[in-house]
Amino acid sequence: MFKILYGWDNKDTFLHSLSFWQVINLHAVLLLGQNSSMTPREARAEAIRKFDPERKELKFLLEQALNSPDPKI
Repeated sequence: MFKILYGWDNKDTFLHSLSFWQVINLHAVLLLGQNSSMTPREARAEAIRKFDPERKELKFLLEQALNSPDPKI
């Protein structure tokens, strides 16, 4: 029902099922995958700093990682 009302897809449903710390950890991993010069501590700090309850940036990074023809990891 929420998918229909809010236009959610499977990625939205997945991201909104995660706890705060799961969101932070996933965001940090995706940031590390994009930026090899970043340390895990820096990635985690940036993920905390950029936390968004709507998870828009996280969804963008996830889509980029899933659909990239040339993954960086």
